[in-house]
Amino acid sequence: MKDTSSETLLLFGRNLEKIKKAKKLSYRKIAANCNIEHSDIKRYVDGKINPTLLSLLDLAKGLDVNPCELLKF
Repeated sequence: MKDTSSETLLLFGRNLEKIKKAKKLSYRKIAANCNIEHSDIKRYVDGKINPTLLSLLDLAKGLDVNPCELLKF
């Protein structure tokens, strides 16, 4: 049985990457638009770390999307 927490983080990361590519933004550009380091954004995309609620709000700001878009995976 696979770890559902890890799967969820990977699904979130794929969705984040999809939005990033659709907006044609780099990790650094997203980071410049919010309070998250570009290296942490990459770690979210890779499913390495679990974002907090405040991180989700910051990511949404950096991507210029509604926060609920980040959770549509």
